[in-house]
Amino acid sequence: MSQLKLINYRGGFSLLEVVISLLIISVTFLAYGQLIEQNLRAQDLKQNFIDDHQLKTNVLTIYVANPRIDNGQIRELLDLDSISHRQLSRYNALVEIEIKFEKDSDKFSFKVIQ
Repeated sequence: MSQLKLINYRGGFSLLEVVISLLIISVTFLAYGQLIEQNLRAQDLKQNFIDDHQLKTNVLTIYVANPRIDNGQIRELLDLDSISHRQLSRYNALVEIEIKFEKDSDKFSFKVIQ
């Protein structure tokens, strides 16, 4: 029976282990970077949606509060590029109006029944 010889190895990592570890770390950082980028894009989209919705709400509030207001006043007040309205239909005392306005090359429109 032969005896097992114990050889003292110096503790360390092989080149393959180091490369695999670096690969795992780099993939983790790439994934984390993409998550941060997606989060920033989502925040920008959310802010744009909120701004657009607030602008529409402001225009609608002004038209509901005073339907006979001059478009020039609304344009100056809300810093719009252009604004217009037209009557679409009428039924007895109700009037359907379409309001179109533009701000920073974004076009918006909605209909109001008065």
